[in-house]
Amino acid sequence: MTLLFSFQHQFDNQSFDIQGNIPSSGVTAVFGRSGSGKSTLLNVLCGLLTPKTGEVRFRESRLLDTKRSINVPVWKRKIAVVFQDARLFPHLSILDNLFFGSPNKLQNGRFKELTTLLGIEHLLDSKPNKLSGGERQRVAIARALLSEPDLLLMDEPLASLDLPRKREVMQYLNQLTDKIDIPIVYVTHSLEEVMHLADYLLVLESGKVADFGTVEKVWNGDSLSLWQEGEQHSALLTAKVSERHPDYAMRKMKVAGHTLWVPDQEFNDKQNECMRIRIDAKDVSVTLSPVVGSSIRNVIPVEVIDIEELNDHSSLLTLALNEELALKSILTRWATEELKLHQGSKVYAQIKGVSFTQQNLATH
Repeated sequence: MTLLFSFQHQFDNQSFDIQGNIPSSGVTAVFGRSGSGKSTLLNVLCGLLTPKTGEVRFRESRLLDTKRSINVPVWKRKIAVVFQDARLFPHLSILDNLFFGSPNKLQNGRFKELTTLLGIEHLLDSKPNKLSGGERQRVAIARALLSEPDLLLMDEPLASLDLPRKREVMQYLNQLTDKIDIPIVYVTHSLEEVMHLADYLLVLESGKVADFGTVEKVWNGDSLSLWQEGEQHSALLTAKVSERHPDYAMRKMKVAGHTLWVPDQEFNDKQNECMRIRIDAKDVSVTLSPVVGSSIRNVIPVEVIDIEELNDHSSLLTLALNEELALKSILTRWATEELKLHQGSKVYAQIKGVSFTQQNLATH
């Protein structure tokens, strides 16, 4: 079962022709610059906007079909929305906010599960003005899910939060997406949120779909090049957590047949699980042969498959791990020329740093 949408609409000088067919499970991030159509897509899906022409189908139901004059009202679509602003009623307690408009207040068996999962059970008697921004957003998410929707839409829910609150809510969202079994469409302009939360990535550009696929596929392709310029280039890979080093607080990870060592503190109960890791191009250097006596623990044989000049002094190298996966490395043009690097060069990638998510991909 999938979520299918295809519509055309016009706002003054902005035209939208957005078509997609995304899985009706997991988290699909919708990414793009301002004006690309992210919020327009969400408004069409939930029924807040009726496009000039188009259709929306979800789980065999036709929610919108302008040719057949079908347009299911917002309140009948069983779709919940979480906005940037939590939009809680200031005069009501958190408990009353959670059940506002819900006819199943006493029968809703998910109440304890959700309030515990989102860490808000101790806030139920409080008023919204007593809560932090992160706590208000967690309440808004719980309220949306207590309406028992078939689809959850999230419109940049972390955009108004400062960095500590973003990290706080992201941890709760990570746990939440492991537990609930409804699809989530998550609008964001943050690649960090995409990396940590999403299973699929849909990129919008100038009112059209520029790319769609798994997060790794789209991340490592060309459609995100505008957001990964210069030292922002990186590779996103899936790695399997393996055994701990017998003498040091380091953990082995397996990726594309290679071994990486990373600090162990984040992997206490995750052996044999798959996690997403990001390796930044600025943290990858190149050597023609394995270096003896280096402090860098991760040295992997690779092949140069592309060299791109970034500017007068830097080159971006694409380094194949296997036939499908590759790393990125930023070198000075001086180093690139001195090492006589070219397409097909067999070299060693020295990886100085690895970023990883808390996401357990086995359960997504």
